[in-house]
Amino acid sequence: MILVARSIVRAAAATCSSFHDGHHAHHIRARHALGDRDLAVHALVEILDGKTVQLSWDGNRCTFRHHDVDAIGQARALGGGIGEWIPRWRVLVLPDREPDGRIVFTLCDPEHWTDCTGP
Repeated sequence: MILVARSIVRAAAATCSSFHDGHHAHHIRARHALGDRDLAVHALVEILDGKTVQLSWDGNRCTFRHHDVDAIGQARALGGGIGEWIPRWRVLVLPDREPDGRIVFTLCDPEHWTDCTGP
């Protein structure tokens, strides 16, 4: 199986160059997270509004922010609303359009959110 680790960039987020939590997933961080997938929990992924993502698993419910929630929503639809949450790396792994592909997103605690930065 081939795993593709990348962050989706939409036109609205194209001006952001941040690799902080909730922005683009740096390839090194994505590689580490995918290497630790045995630590992942399968979580229900819900989009609450234009900037908030909620993950639910085993009675836990956590909310996070991401700069491109629409991209998470599109990837979420491919996986039936279920993703892999890797808390150690604050990484959410969702299916890609390719059969064995994955899309990696970093999520941010709302209390530690930073705005997008320009190029």
